[in-house]
Amino acid sequence: MPKVSKNPKKFVVSCRVTPREMQALQVKAEETGLSITMLLRKSLDLLEQRTQVRA
Repeated sequence: MPKVSKNPKKFVVSCRVTPREMQALQVKAEETGLSITMLLRKSLDLLEQRTQVRA
């Protein structure tokens, strides 16, 4: 039986990063106990919150 998600994701985003950027992502993910994917999602949420506060 397929897994059913309350918040399905159907888009894949990929980008190239420098070794320095990758290391920074890995370090922050390790520090926070999050995957890089979740770290980026939470970072986007924080940016959206900051934008709403300024508006």
